[in-house]
Amino acid sequence: MTPAAGRPGVGGDHGEIPMRTAVLSDIHANLEAFEAVLSHAKTREVDDYVSLGDVVGYGASPNECIEILRSISCLSLLGNHDAAVLDIPINMNQDGRKVINWTREHLSRASLAYLLQMEDVIHRGKVSYCHSNPYRPRNWYYVSEKTYITSSFARSKAKILFVGHTHVPLAITRRNFFCVYLRSPEHATVVPIADRNRQIFNSGSIGQPRDGDPRASYLIYDSLNSRIEFYRISYNIGRAAEKILQAGLPEVFAQRLFSGL
Repeated sequence: MTPAAGRPGVGGDHGEIPMRTAVLSDIHANLEAFEAVLSHAKTREVDDYVSLGDVVGYGASPNECIEILRSISCLSLLGNHDAAVLDIPINMNQDGRKVINWTREHLSRASLAYLLQMEDVIHRGKVSYCHSNPYRPRNWYYVSEKTYITSSFARSKAKILFVGHTHVPLAITRRNFFCVYLRSPEHATVVPIADRNRQIFNSGSIGQPRDGDPRASYLIYDSLNSRIEFYRISYNIGRAAEKILQAGLPEVFAQRLFSGL
């Protein structure tokens, strides 16, 4: 298999057009959560979609989730689980590796081709998108620790940076490292885009939340009104967990769906 490592590490500038962009991350082959999020996004007049990576891993519906991304013409970033399926060396525990092997065996050719064309970083004018961090994207740093927050600001020119990977929604403004963890909002949580200060936003995880809230998490970047809208969406967790068990995947990935941890 030819890995995506042959591509340049950083994608080109796709240009930014004022619109409402649904920022999706860490779908992790959870079809039920993904479909619920997309149904909600349609009611919010979304114009465009960007996926921050890890469309596969943990869950039992990788082909179905990739097919949906293809159908909505979604710009897609490479996540560490996506990279692992492509045989790019990744540190991963035994259970995670079992799912990667299962995913590799079950992926269609079209799905594999989709993973191979994913970019590490995408730029749209003043905005950048990546899975983990913008300066060493394949080191898979967690941009929730001060060291990597500082480096992401210092080594990126983006006014707004969208990241995933941590499975926890957050907003960070470069002013005394103001950081907001958005736990279990009942309705939309709206964060304004700063006029001058730079910001980092994490949309959380659609398929495997880890902030104690089992609902799927995503955000909408509204560049028309200069704001970020965070949402939590309920879905059929029981069905998603059942499919993991039926596929013979590690039980832990089914159990954690119910707790959001």
